[in-house]
Amino acid sequence: MTGPDGNPVVAFFIPGVDAYARALEDSYVQMRREVEIDQGRSPSDRRILELWARRGSVDCFTEVGRPDPIHGGTVLAIFDMGSHQPFVVYRSVEAATQDSVCDVLDCTAYSVLEFES
Repeated sequence: MTGPDGNPVVAFFIPGVDAYARALEDSYVQMRREVEIDQGRSPSDRRILELWARRGSVDCFTEVGRPDPIHGGTVLAIFDMGSHQPFVVYRSVEAATQDSVCDVLDCTAYSVLEFES
């Protein structure tokens, strides 16, 4: 299904969390709290599905539910920290690494696709 702008319309989800359970919202709120504590401010209310941005020296798409194109692990959520602030990618930890579950990106994105409201 596509929206009026021709972009795909996708209902909000978190990989591995039952979409019909209260656990979905609880999981999202917990991730938001962790990002807020880590960043010292609350993320915007936008629920981002896909982010096309430069990460380091690579232009790439980062999408919820898919492997992170830079570090691996499944992308669980993408947070917008506000105007002229960074984006934060929240991802699952790969068992073989000790990477952080949150990656702070630059504030510039080529495009942002949000979940349907």
